[in-house]
Amino acid sequence: MNLVRRLGRLTITAYFWAFIVFLFAPLVVLVIFAFNKSATPTLPIHAFSLRWFHLAFSDTELTTALVRSVEIGAATGLFATALGVMASLGLSARRLRLRPLIVAILLLPLVVPYISLAVGLLILLNEMGMPISLWAVFLGHSVVALPFSILVVLPRLRSLDPAMVEAARDLGSNEAGAFRLVTLPLLTPSLVSSFLICFITSFDEFAIASFLAPSGRPTYPVFLYAGSRSPGLLPELIAIGSIIIVSSLLVIVIAEGGRRWAERRLRGESKAVALSD
Repeated sequence: MNLVRRLGRLTITAYFWAFIVFLFAPLVVLVIFAFNKSATPTLPIHAFSLRWFHLAFSDTELTTALVRSVEIGAATGLFATALGVMASLGLSARRLRLRPLIVAILLLPLVVPYISLAVGLLILLNEMGMPISLWAVFLGHSVVALPFSILVVLPRLRSLDPAMVEAARDLGSNEAGAFRLVTLPLLTPSLVSSFLICFITSFDEFAIASFLAPSGRPTYPVFLYAGSRSPGLLPELIAIGSIIIVSSLLVIVIAEGGRRWAERRLRGESKAVALSD
């Protein structure tokens, strides 16, 4: 029995590390090739250089597309998170008619292909006589990011003790004040997670942006797809991609550390309140 258990543990461990290598090896290779002096990303690498980083940041079209995606992603993260909080408050109500139908409608973008949603939004804009624009991209990204926000915020909201809000109400606070002073601080870790997930969803999205972004104003994924077919632009895209990978890892580490710090602080404040009572 011990032998079987040991073999099972070794198999799971080997599978885990093989999965990690399969997942992160392409990212490591991309970062290494960003410093390759040659314009052709092939092995062996004979010399290292920062040339492609300099050329990438000198390319105004590339940097403008990157900044454009960051701006749309940040706006989408804030807007979708705000909508997710409001939707979660409604879904957490004790009495809500047609709850399964409402949940299905809110989470529908998770199962609808983005290409179908993009075509539908394009037809809707044409029927309304509205031109394609970055605002349309922002709204489309908000639609697909909203379910992720709900799935992050709603479980956290349901895990909160209703007695804390009731205590705030008993002490004279109104409903809005109780939400601002009690519920919202407790939701902070999930709000940060929701923003990051919605931001990444918007930043990486291609199908909706390719249909709704106006000509000459592409988002970074659209520019990346077009530029990947140009051999001369490929090293610059690799350089920018390596920066995005490293930045994403740093953001994840900082966000996780901030989330744990916030949870420890909230637990400490809760214990202090309990002891004072």
